[in-house]
Amino acid sequence: MLWYKGWLETRWKLLMALAMAALFVVVDSFAGAKGPPPPAARAVAGFVQMGASFVVVVYSWLAGAGIVTQPSFQATKGIHGSTLFTLSLPVSRFHLLAVRAGLGWLEMAGAIGLYCWGMWLTLPAAVGLVTAMEMFEYAAALIACASSFYFLSALLATFLDDLWRVWGGMIAYGALWLLSSYVRVPASLNIVRAMIGEASPLRAHKMPWTPMAFSLGLSVILFCGALKIVRAREY
Repeated sequence: MLWYKGWLETRWKLLMALAMAALFVVVDSFAGAKGPPPPAARAVAGFVQMGASFVVVVYSWLAGAGIVTQPSFQATKGIHGSTLFTLSLPVSRFHLLAVRAGLGWLEMAGAIGLYCWGMWLTLPAAVGLVTAMEMFEYAAALIACASSFYFLSALLATFLDDLWRVWGGMIAYGALWLLSSYVRVPASLNIVRAMIGEASPLRAHKMPWTPMAFSLGLSVILFCGALKIVRAREY
């Protein structure tokens, strides 16, 4: 029942994410068909930049609202009316948070995978420059690196209203992007560089295993922080 409840809360947001992915694919396909193909380096750089923009929107939409009930298609302030009913269910708060966060993460991963697959199939520059395996590796790196931002947004949801959670998740990515642009961050900790920089699989032609592992480890820490808050908080 918890999985179905989470699906009802997120299905329209997932549909909007897929619609956005389709729009990106269609627009880029038409733009690529009307003009000469760009240089290889510029085409790949533009592709990874667009992929990062899509990821930021998707994790901000799908990270959920902690263990409280979330309306399907609007950001709200305060506690939703059915939250107390949700908390009265005979399940632990860990179970509530794990199901909601896990469902949103699976939806995010699926949306990123479909976006990359669609881009590779339809974008002329991508088909000519990127192999199917490289696109698969790129999607895996995006999902792993986006996980830390996703679980940061899930953490924010435990004590912020939904609107501020969305903005907080986006601002966190922007701040880390600025930090990685102007400060020398160790390559093993530079998640943004692994997503859109020189360490991206599409540009380096190898997997950024260390930033991916760091992001996944940070995701576990952020989830544990969110769990600690929801267990202690009075709703």
